[in-house]
Amino acid sequence: KVKKIHEYFDKDKDGYLNFQELSALQLVTSGQEMDGTQYGMVCQALQVAPSKGLPLDALKLTYAAGANIDDDYNKVFNPVKAQKEKNESTDDDVIEVGDGGGAIDISDP
Repeated sequence: KVKKIHEYFDKDKDGYLNFQELSALQLVTSGQEMDGTQYGMVCQALQVAPSKGLPLDALKLTYAAGANIDDDYNKVFNPVKAQKEKNESTDDDVIEVGDGGGAIDISDP
């Protein structure tokens, strides 16, 4: 799955995710844009040259460190399923007291 994600975002097919490509990946998977400072920090942490970007092995390390590959894979290749799962998990986190229009959400924020 990591290889498919890497290949999908490696638009210039050079084997590395440069700033623009990694930014696109982050936007799709987290909804947040990456800035140059964040990119530099990622490259430094993974010991890769910012001028080249992240090879497949470096991206694998990010997932080994705790990022959820299944969620990200679905966000990239099955966005409808990912949104449905997100909505379902969000619904489980809501606790309402009362009935009808008078229900009050007492979920933990």
